[in-house]
Amino acid sequence: MNAHGSPLALTPEASLNRMPVVMTEQDKPRPARYWVSTPALLSLIHEHTPGDERSVRQFLTTFSGEAEADQAILRTFAKRLIRVIQTARTGQAWADGSDFQRQYAQHWQSCETLVLAGGLTSGEFGQHLAHLLEAALAPLNVLVSPWAGQTGLVGLAQHYGSAEPLVVMDFGATGIKRGLAYHHGNRIVPLPELTVDHWLDDQGLFRADAFRAVLKDTREHLDGRLPLAISLACYLDRGHPHDYHSGVYHRLIDDCEHLATTLHQQWLPSAGFSGLALLEHDSTAAALAFRFSKPAMMVTLGTGLGVGVCPRHGGV
Repeated sequence: MNAHGSPLALTPEASLNRMPVVMTEQDKPRPARYWVSTPALLSLIHEHTPGDERSVRQFLTTFSGEAEADQAILRTFAKRLIRVIQTARTGQAWADGSDFQRQYAQHWQSCETLVLAGGLTSGEFGQHLAHLLEAALAPLNVLVSPWAGQTGLVGLAQHYGSAEPLVVMDFGATGIKRGLAYHHGNRIVPLPELTVDHWLDDQGLFRADAFRAVLKDTREHLDGRLPLAISLACYLDRGHPHDYHSGVYHRLIDDCEHLATTLHQQWLPSAGFSGLALLEHDSTAAALAFRFSKPAMMVTLGTGLGVGVCPRHGGV
């Protein structure tokens, strides 16, 4: 967890998104994101209820545990996610890889608690989903974050632990969530959310100019100079993106010598912030909202699947 010295700092080799998963013997292996993600859930909605014009957000808002069509969608989605978690817990996807991957596989195998977060865990759907997973994956404990898609903001704020106000931002694959955190992260006042595609260049990438523009836009909603904690849908190596080709943020590696330093010393002060409080991978930020005495993992469900290692009691 790059910014705070975890012995298992996640890298692109830890991707749950790209982990091959076979759903049945008749299926060919597909990346886990094919089975459980926002696009996958939307496809299930259309498949089970032809003519249903609800968006994923509308489905989550109106989901009813008593509606048979909604229940059918839930059961199929849960079955898929159960298979994804079972595949991860075998460790086979990483067992023959690098030293990091073998250690990562061992952590999955020793994991005793799974926390679900992200936009797809909202409301009644998330609660039912966690219940089905826990029944199928026992003795694994399965929890659902009470903050759903806001969990990353909470994790940033609570980990930094400032008694003074702190701006928190979560740069996701499709949306940018923002908030103002108070009282050590125990209260977060949301700021208007942004859509990522509005800020992408001709190659579909989020680059330095867009980052600076979003920071300036955010500053317009604030009264004074405050520190900022950021989570990014991009694997980070001690505060700088890994050199890999996935998502919209990875080419920020080409826009500065070291992202965290450039943010703290240049981009944030020029936008009117006092400096960088924390920079984290987005699912790691969500994992920071929870601490357990035994190994635990965070899985975030949204545009894709994110994964983070939950900190242990007595340390960070």
